[in-house]
Amino acid sequence: MTTRADVAKLAGVSESTVSYVLSGKRPISDETKRRVQAAIDQTGYKSNYAAAALAGGLPRMVTMMTSNLFLTPPSRIDGALVDGIVAGVRERGFHSVIWPISNDDDSDVDVLLELNFSGGVILMNVIENDPRVHLLNREKVPFVVLGRTNVGFSYNFVDRDFESVYRVAMSKFKQLGHTHIGVITGHRAINSYLKKVAKDLDMKLELMTAVNSMDGGSLAAKNFKKNFPNVTGIISLLDIAIVGFATSAANFGLSIPKDVSIIGVNMLEEQALSTTPQISTVAFNAYDMAKSCGRIMVEAIEAGKNSKNKKVSEYWIGDFMERESTAKLGGGSRG
Repeated sequence: MTTRADVAKLAGVSESTVSYVLSGKRPISDETKRRVQAAIDQTGYKSNYAAAALAGGLPRMVTMMTSNLFLTPPSRIDGALVDGIVAGVRERGFHSVIWPISNDDDSDVDVLLELNFSGGVILMNVIENDPRVHLLNREKVPFVVLGRTNVGFSYNFVDRDFESVYRVAMSKFKQLGHTHIGVITGHRAINSYLKKVAKDLDMKLELMTAVNSMDGGSLAAKNFKKNFPNVTGIISLLDIAIVGFATSAANFGLSIPKDVSIIGVNMLEEQALSTTPQISTVAFNAYDMAKSCGRIMVEAIEAGKNSKNKKVSEYWIGDFMERESTAKLGGGSRG
């Protein structure tokens, strides 16, 4: 059986260069690309995955390719997503495994393809124009993206309809009289979907960057009155931080919802119900969404690599769940 080493030897390049040509992630000269492609054509090289697919021997295993959950900021949502995928594939008689991503995405995907123990891949934590999507598509590996990325071709994905989620929350704020909204996020900029909704509704946004932890939320509550005197509503994109904010607010003389109303758009319902006061949300059914992703993955595997089935695009929104953290804007200044 032809190996990647055989291709590299014939093309006069290293095995890593062959990998980079296949993945398309790192810049390789056109001349080198032509030599590698000629060597692939001459040797008939196929990855272990492709060879097994041709033989009809795909394993009943799904790989969840995600960032290292022990290194990234914690979130209860990550656990719900993993649990949902496991349940979704198990119901169809498949098993699943987590494949943590290192800093070298090329190596991660290459090794996965060479080992050939997985019938399909669920990509999580994707980036814009994610090279892994290009590589899996080129190798004809069945895959589903839990999220979205712009790669210039259609693919299976399951994701939240963020613009609609934000519109539900922001419309509720406006209905209650709140037009100056703080955004609790882990990023240094407010995302474009939320900016668009705010512009459409003629509402103002202020960035409230926080660490997604109980302490991070408590720190945001401590500094809230001083740093955001005009904000009367908060939309939170972080789950743990907003729990920390809500539970510690009274310690800093901040009353919810009298002084500020809160809507969480990226937290589990059990988290929202565990706080005092309980947090209003746009419900995020992370488990069910991920379970659907697992089902779609198995269907893609069973359809086969040459299936002409239309790619599945599934969007999730969620209903507004009104609880103790939202109220109509009252007159006068905050206490």
